[in-house]
Amino acid sequence: MGGSFNPAHDGHLYIAGQARLAAALDEVWWLVSPQNPLKASDGMAKFEERLDYARLLARPRWLRVLDFEQRYQTTKTADTLRKLAQLFTHPQFFWIMGADNLEQFSAWERAALIAGTVPILVMNRPGYTYRALGSAGAALLGHRRRVMSPRCLGRQKQLIARRRKKHGWSFIHQTRNPLSATLLRTGAN
Repeated sequence: MGGSFNPAHDGHLYIAGQARLAAALDEVWWLVSPQNPLKASDGMAKFEERLDYARLLARPRWLRVLDFEQRYQTTKTADTLRKLAQLFTHPQFFWIMGADNLEQFSAWERAALIAGTVPILVMNRPGYTYRALGSAGAALLGHRRRVMSPRCLGRQKQLIARRRKKHGWSFIHQTRNPLSATLLRTGAN
């Protein structure tokens, strides 16, 4: 689960927990980005501050906060995924993103490569459901490659195995947590 985490908050924890349940993940990793290439650096807290705060917030044993992109000098998700695959040959990775990111996913560098590299879990966010599902990002991922949430269908192991083979994607509808780092920074309720 990559992101700026500017700052990390309970909504991130909630999304991580829901993704873990939906795909029966052993762990969720927060990959704190030194600088998201699609976001302005104005108003961005220092990397070390964002990383430290995320680590303070991440108390569950199944949640790890990593400085992976800083350590390996990757700023693009495709490069991060390539490096993860080089370093970890056995684990099955999933990419976790919010519905707001699905809406802009087609603008990501090498988005098609990302879609073909790992299964993607898209976590719903209030106000994004229909825009995200109707977006160019969803079209790039492909309707035929969409796999329903294993939790919703009750056939979790079969669907996870299918998703791992085809690198499909799932839109997890039940995750509509209203918290966002933008709201926290601006003090809006």
